[in-house]
Amino acid sequence: MASNSNQINTDAISEGLHSKDIWKPFNCHLPSYLKSSIQLPFLNSKISIIGRVLRHAIVDLLYNITKHPNEYIENETTIIGTEHRLYHSRRYRLKLQSNKFQLSKLHDDDDNGDDAIEFEISSIAPTVFYKLREDIGISNIDFRRSFSKHHLQEIKNPGKSGAFMYKTFDDLYILKTLHGYEARLLMEILSGYHLQLVQRPTLFNRYVGLYSVRFRRVVSSTFYIAIAANAFTSSLKINQIFDLKGSTIKRKSQRNLCPDKLHHLKDVDFMDLYPNGIRIPSNIYHRLHTVISNDIKVLKKLNIVDFSVLLGIRHLDGSNNDLIQPQPSTGVAALFNTIHSLALLCAQTHDCHSSSSSPRMDLTSLSNSLLKPLQMIGENIDTNLFYNNDSIACATLPIPGIINHTNQRVYLYLCIVDMLQQFDCRKCLEQKFKKITDPNRYQQYSTIEPDEYEKRIFKFLFENVFIDAGDNFLWARTDDNKPITDNNNNNNNELPMKNNRYIKKTHTRRRRHSIQHHENSTSNSDNVVDF
Repeated sequence: MASNSNQINTDAISEGLHSKDIWKPFNCHLPSYLKSSIQLPFLNSKISIIGRVLRHAIVDLLYNITKHPNEYIENETTIIGTEHRLYHSRRYRLKLQSNKFQLSKLHDDDDNGDDAIEFEISSIAPTVFYKLREDIGISNIDFRRSFSKHHLQEIKNPGKSGAFMYKTFDDLYILKTLHGYEARLLMEILSGYHLQLVQRPTLFNRYVGLYSVRFRRVVSSTFYIAIAANAFTSSLKINQIFDLKGSTIKRKSQRNLCPDKLHHLKDVDFMDLYPNGIRIPSNIYHRLHTVISNDIKVLKKLNIVDFSVLLGIRHLDGSNNDLIQPQPSTGVAALFNTIHSLALLCAQTHDCHSSSSSPRMDLTSLSNSLLKPLQMIGENIDTNLFYNNDSIACATLPIPGIINHTNQRVYLYLCIVDMLQQFDCRKCLEQKFKKITDPNRYQQYSTIEPDEYEKRIFKFLFENVFIDAGDNFLWARTDDNKPITDNNNNNNNELPMKNNRYIKKTHTRRRRHSIQHHENSTSNSDNVVDF
C-alpha cells in the first residue's frame, strides 16, 4: 500500500449543483434500471480498484471541509436551499505499477496510458452530511479516521440487487452502491431526513455520506455510493440477523451447512425458529410500537416500499444447536442433526485456523456499533438489572428479550434499511403482473402498494416478532447453562438479588405457582427455565 504522502493529488476541487431527476414527474426510473444493469459487469471487474481510490477520495474531500472551517468564501454555485445538491469534485489517477497502487498529479494533457485509470469522484451535499454527522454524535475527525489507515474491505451482498458493498476496517461503516434514482431521492429528502434523526426517535439507519464515481473517458460510467452506519458490528457478537419485510414468498433462506447463513435469514426463517415470537418488556414494546408506526408512515407518505427491518439477535443462553432448529431426540432426524452439528463445528474450526494464519484485527479492539436501539427509540431501562456489567450491552443498549415458551434470554438490535425504493411505474407493473399470474398470493410478494406494505410489515412485526411481556418477564437466571457468546463476565447468568426488581415484583405470584411449575418442569424440562 502506498503511503498517504505519495497519494496526495493537487488537482483543484471543483464545485457544482447536481441536476434534478427529470424522470420524477413521470414516476419512471427505467433509464436508471437499464444503466445499472449495463454498468454492473464492468464495475464488478473493478471493485478492488474502486475501493482503493474511493477511500482516498473520502479522506481527501473531507479534509477540504475540515481544514479551514473559519475561512469559508462564498462561491458562485451554491444558493440557499440547494445545499443538498451541491457537490465537491476532484479528479484522480490511479497508476498500476508492479501491482502497486499510487495516486499522482493529474493534468488534462496527460496521456492516460495502459497502466493508469482516471476517476472523477464527487462528495455530494458535503456540508449537509458534515453537520448531520455532528448532530447524531459522530465526530467528523473520527469519521475521517475510519477511512484513513486501511483499505476498504469488500463484503458479499446477500441481497438480489447486485449492488456491491464495502466496510471500513474498524467495522463502523458500510458502503453500498445505489441506483441513480435512489441517490437523487436521498438528496431530495436529505434536509427532512436530517431533522428526523435529530428531532424524534427513529429506527432509520443513519446515512452519513453520499458520493458519485465516474470513470473518465468511459461513457455512462457514473455510479453512486452511500455510506451508512453499520448496525451490526462484529464486536456485538450477534448470532442471527433477519431481514424482515412481512412477506412470505421467497422469504426463506436456502439452508445448508454454512454457519454464515445465520446472518442471512428472512421472514419465514424467523417464524420457523421463533414460532411464538420474542417477549420484550411492556414499556419498551409500547415505545417500539409507536416509533416503528411513525417511521413506516413517513416512508409511506414518500411512496417508499421494499424497505426492511433488520433484526440482530444475540443469545445469552442455550447452545449453538438452538440457533438452527429444535433438536429431535430419535430417528433419522436426530442423525441428520448430529451430522449438521459436526459440519458446523468443522466449518468453525476451519475458520479459526484460517484466521490465525492471516492478519486480522482482534474483535475486542473494534468499536461498537454507533446505533444503540434503546437510545434510538428514546427508552430507558435498569442497566444494572438487564446488562449486569456486560460491557458490550452497556455500551450499545440492546433491547432485552425472552424467547416465548423456551424462556431463553436474548439481546435485540434493529434498524430500518433500504428505504430509498419508491413504488414507481416499474413496481406497479410488477405488482399487476403478480396479481394476474398469482391472484391468491400477490399481496404476499415483496413489492406491493405503500398502504398495503405499511399494514403488512407492521402486522408481522407486532404479531409474530415482538410480544408484549406484560408482567411475565423474569430476567434473572440461576442455572449453569453456558452462554453462546462470551460476555467477558463469568457470572453473566446470575444477577444480584438487590437489583432484581422484576423478581421481587412477581415473588408472590411465583410462590402461588411453585408447585405447578415443579410439576411442569419434570414433564417438559426442555421448555422450562429454572429461575
